[in-house]
Amino acid sequence: MRKHVTTAADAERELTDILGAEGRLYKDGVLDQHEIVPIRLETTYAEALLLLFEDSVVRPGFKVEADAVDYPCLFFKVNGLADSLVKKLHDWRASHTKTTLVYGGFHMLDREPNTAALKMARETAGGVEQIESLSYLSPVKKKQLAKAFDNALAWAKQSKIELSDEAMRATLLFDSKAIVDAFQQVKPADSNAKCLVNDSQKRSISPYGALRILFMHALGFDVIIISKNSYASIENVINQDMFDVHSVLPEVKKDAKKSDFSLVLGLVALVVVGLLAYFFLFAG
Repeated sequence: MRKHVTTAADAERELTDILGAEGRLYKDGVLDQHEIVPIRLETTYAEALLLLFEDSVVRPGFKVEADAVDYPCLFFKVNGLADSLVKKLHDWRASHTKTTLVYGGFHMLDREPNTAALKMARETAGGVEQIESLSYLSPVKKKQLAKAFDNALAWAKQSKIELSDEAMRATLLFDSKAIVDAFQQVKPADSNAKCLVNDSQKRSISPYGALRILFMHALGFDVIIISKNSYASIENVINQDMFDVHSVLPEVKKDAKKSDFSLVLGLVALVVVGLLAYFFLFAG
């Protein structure tokens, strides 16, 4: 008898070939020597919410090659109130403290590299492998960091980030330790590292902040920007082809006091109507 293999069955068979036999879970360490190759998922807002907290292995586009992993990641901005999403991300951070970065505004990313970082950038002319402060990274992590650095610089030049190569080198390789530390903790089959910027100010992002955002994106972070005022920020600096923008309606919350007051008015109206009916029917 002929048979036709559905897409889902074919995908499941492929996963079974790649994954460990027990429950098709990746065995610990199997992909640690694989290089992560980030790919951005272009999604609707509903899709982004569904995928945000899922492991990379179940995301569309995840693929294992001989020595690399296509690593789906999200980069989107939300215009409007998204309190429930913010709460979920804060809850997520409670159990993923090493791989989740939360910023209460762009000002926390906007700082210029300090004097020491600029000095080290000038004095260390070699590649990532020769930077002593990054010696704790594995060889495969160093390789990916170097590619992410190159990609971030290329994207910066395609955007409106006008910084010297030395300033960008100092910013990313010598003054972004929290980002590199979070990246170090990520395993290819696990959840992506995440960055949330919950922006309530009406201001744009600086070139340094935009550069750090691009660096995280190049490292495979899920980058989420929330602007409750719907103010243009990263749109002013970063090429808009690089991220999604979602506009959401205000989250409706019931006003208990208003509801109770309406109920009382309704009851009073019913009583008045009843009394009037009684008066006309029986008083005469």
